[in-house]
Amino acid sequence: MLFLDKIEPLTKTNQLSSGYINRAMEILKTQYPDIGGLFFCTLCGTLDYPQPTGRQWMQIVHDASQHWVLVANGFFQENHVLVYDSMVGSNWRSKHILSCMSLLLKTPEKEMTYIVKACHRQGNGFNCGVFAIAFATSLANGQDPSTLLYSPDLLRTHLNECIAKGYLSPFPSTICRVKRARKDSVLSESVFCQCRRASYMLPAKGWTMVECEICKEWFHSMCVDNFPENENETWLCKSCK
Repeated sequence: MLFLDKIEPLTKTNQLSSGYINRAMEILKTQYPDIGGLFFCTLCGTLDYPQPTGRQWMQIVHDASQHWVLVANGFFQENHVLVYDSMVGSNWRSKHILSCMSLLLKTPEKEMTYIVKACHRQGNGFNCGVFAIAFATSLANGQDPSTLLYSPDLLRTHLNECIAKGYLSPFPSTICRVKRARKDSVLSESVFCQCRRASYMLPAKGWTMVECEICKEWFHSMCVDNFPENENETWLCKSCK
């Protein structure tokens, strides 16, 4: 179970729960108050993030299964959302993470452009949270995680020491001098409504969508005041009335 607010002891093989991720982001927020985001990751479950403030923001998000990923904006390639995923494959696309990213970015454009970075891949099935924190710490310190080769055997010990001290220092790493087999992937995702979310919807009240007859934009019932009761009813958004 990854959503657990208390901080469980870190062993050699356990996956990080939300308590550990939240504590790490809380520490980073204290160290780097000008960096936006770093919200409690439990907001990821309800897709209810506020919009970050500041030129730069980062957030460790969950894929609604068993995996943590870092997303960030304003670092290095400033016009795109950057995705640092230690388990990314050639066909990366998590609808839950995309929805979180779109909500954090709130682009006025029709599409959100993002880059899945070619970064250090974990060699097991349980270190995603540790790598996500390591990536976030590197970014906060002005380092691009995609240029670094981390020391997997030292990451958990370093994280334990940092949490105990209440201060996150860069994780053990060296500059990656070998060209990675994978390249960055530049991708895009359509976004909708005034909330500018991607198309993924939770199975809950308020997520039903309606299309404006004139502009052809789609809106969530929870985002508009005049959502039609009859799905066959002609409906106009506020801008097109």
